[in-house]
This record gives sequence, C-alpha cells and structure tokens, in this order.
Amino acid sequence: MFWKNDEPFLEIPIPESEDRPLIVYHPAAGINYLSSWSILVENQKPFVLVCDDVGPHYPDDWPFTRDITNSEYFVRMYNPLIGGRAYRNPDLDFENMLIHRAIDVNEGIQDMPLVDILYVDWLDPFINLDDEKTSANVFSKLAKYVKNGGIIILDKKHEEVIPEWFDFNHKEVQINDNLSIQHLGLGDWPIPHVSIEGTRPVMAEIFRVNNNQKDSDPNDFLSKLNFERRLEIKDLQRIRNNPPDRFPGHPDKEDWMERYLEHLDLPKYFNKPQYPFPQDYVWKKSDYSKWIDELISKPCQLRPTPRKERHIEINGLEITFVHGDIFDHLDWLKSLDASILIRKNLFQKCEKKMYATMSKSPRIQRDFHKPLIPKLRWSGPEATEDLTLKLLELAETEIAATIAHGDGTIFQLENQISNWKNHVKKLIIFHLDEDDYSS
Repeated sequence: MFWKNDEPFLEIPIPESEDRPLIVYHPAAGINYLSSWSILVENQKPFVLVCDDVGPHYPDDWPFTRDITNSEYFVRMYNPLIGGRAYRNPDLDFENMLIHRAIDVNEGIQDMPLVDILYVDWLDPFINLDDEKTSANVFSKLAKYVKNGGIIILDKKHEEVIPEWFDFNHKEVQINDNLSIQHLGLGDWPIPHVSIEGTRPVMAEIFRVNNNQKDSDPNDFLSKLNFERRLEIKDLQRIRNNPPDRFPGHPDKEDWMERYLEHLDLPKYFNKPQYPFPQDYVWKKSDYSKWIDELISKPCQLRPTPRKERHIEINGLEITFVHGDIFDHLDWLKSLDASILIRKNLFQKCEKKMYATMSKSPRIQRDFHKPLIPKLRWSGPEATEDLTLKLLELAETEIAATIAHGDGTIFQLENQISNWKNHVKKLIIFHLDEDDYSS
C-alpha cells in the first residue's frame, strides 16, 4: 500500500529497469536486510541487493537465516569480484542476488554505480559529529548516489528513537543544479512477503531523486557479480544447461540427513544439526537456462575479456596459445571446465579471485604434503624434464590450462607430446612474452 496526501494507492512507486536487474543498496543493513529483501521479492522483478556493514549478518553464519520450515532460504554462490559473499534464492523464478560485504559504508558506496533504490534505516554512518541529525542533511549527501528517477526508501524502524531523522520538507528540495529530491509518500508493507525468521512489517517514507549527473554503465558493475556476464555468447551457449554448484563448505542434504538420523538414534551423543535443511542447488536448471538465454539475446549486458589466440595440433592434441595473463581469463576457463595447472603462488592468487574456476585443478605444490611434481623447476634450461607431460597427467578434466614453461618453444612441445596419449583433448597455454612458442 502507498499513501500520498492521505490517499491510498495499491501500487508502490518502485522504479523499473529494462534489460537488467534493479540495483539496490542497503548500507549499515544489519539483520534488517531481510526487510529490503522482502520488499524486492514482493515486487517480482529481477534485482541485486548489496548490503554493506562493518559486521555483516551473513545468512550462512550462526544463528543462520532459515524459513519457517527450518529450511535454507539463501543459498551461497561463488564470491563476486566486488568482494563479500553472494547468495540467491532458487525458488524465485526471476534473477535475484544478495551480497554482503564487511566494509565501512562510506567506502563501500564509492564502489557502487548510481543505484535504482537506496534503502536506509540507520543514518549515523553518514552524519559527521558537527552535522544536524536530520534526513535532509543526510539526503543532501546520499542523493548523488541514486540514478535519475530512482528512489530512496527511508525505513521508519527507528522513528521513535530518533524522530529528527523524519523531520523533512515534503516539497521538492533542490540540492544543486543537477540534483533534487522530492517526497512521494508513505510506503506500507504490513505483511512480510517472505516467510523468514526475523522479517517484520515495514513502513517507510519514499523519495524520488532527480539526478542529471553522468552515470557509468550499470552493466559494467553487474559484470563483476556473475562470471556468466563476462563470457562471450558462444561460451554462454556451452554452459546454458550447467548451472554452477553451491559454494562448498556447508552440508548438503545427504550430510544433513545423516547427522539428523544420528541425532535421532543417539541423541545423547549427537546434536541435532544447527544448520537449516539445505537446498539442492543455487539455480533450478530451467531458470538458469532461461536466464542465460536472456543474456544471449541482450549482448549489450556482456563484458567478455578479449583474447589473442593461436591454434596448432600435435599428435591429435589441440593446443591453443593465448597471449595474456591466465589471471584475466578465469571466467572463460570456468566455462570450459578446464583443469588449471600452475605453481602455488599463482594458484592461490587465482583461487582468491575466482574459487569456482579452481575446483577441478590440482595443487601441484602442497603445504605439508608431498608435491605432485617433486623438485619442480618451471622454466629455463634447468626446467623439470618432460614438464608438459607431467602437467597433462595431473589434469582432472579433458581441457588443461597452464602458463608458459620449459624453454617456451613449440619444438619442445612436439618432442614431449609426439608419443603421448591420455584423457586430455585440449591444452591451453598462456604466455606473456610474445616470442614464446613462436618456433
């Protein structure tokens, strides 16, 4: 329900966005991120909700976010490039994403594009010691982060405690030549739309922002959230029926049931699982395919990394040389289901950036374990003998990827691969020196 000049309206003025999800920012969200999430789910349109807080309430940390049936509601995805943890609800049939970052909001808001919706319930982080504690003072600082036609939702959660936050001008306020803000009315969500422990009825003042500042392309920001948005169309076509796995680390259904049955059999010795009953997946396969098809149909949303490739074949093995840094092409390698074969320091660097890509890649140099290739020397005249063969033998999939090694020549590759056969069908070698593998 929406109230304007004491008149009720059924529709709340949530902005619309064509060809992309709504971008919503909730600073200093605490546990109240459930309120902004519930409102966005009720809107039934694709959205991304980014919540920044120095102490985030991650859904997969104790006491765990669960629905009224004690089931997992938010399923953790692989981490986005903007930092933090990412989640989604697979039961919603439209694109949705929740991101929690452990970051000061005054720093985090600088990473954001102009947002469609700014949801605020705690204004203190944006108030200096000498400032008046009024919404007008805060909005003069925050409105510049909202796109033209976007809205600010001021949750009345703390109205009784800090009434001065709600002392505002009901007329349009001109902040500068390019920026103004106008109070639209009162939004009322008396019944939470999602059945999650911790949700609450919401009443909020709603303001529209008129912003003539130049905006960055929001698709640049969105490409940092999903690796799929960083792929070419042919790569998307290859993965459309293969939704990504859950983030590892939490029990799956089988593990959960095993622990629960142990508790039923021997309650004195086994505690009941504290984690909510897990979902099967991050995406339903049909919803994932539909979303991928939407990305393919609107390539303006995609931000693939260009590659400079050369191709040869040795003894039936397809070899692709890529002039560039393997670190910049992890999205493409993930789409290929490649097994990445690199040294420890580079492995850790790639794993930190995109954990999902490294899930089928062996740790050649392992802490506290015998190395998979003893006395490894990567390059130069003292390089490990037959290193290419040793790397291929460690590959866990049909596509292996590595970086320049040995003496960096095709001649050496031919000598090593001429009599070789195993499960690998394609080898990708990244090289930074343009002269590598030129002969």
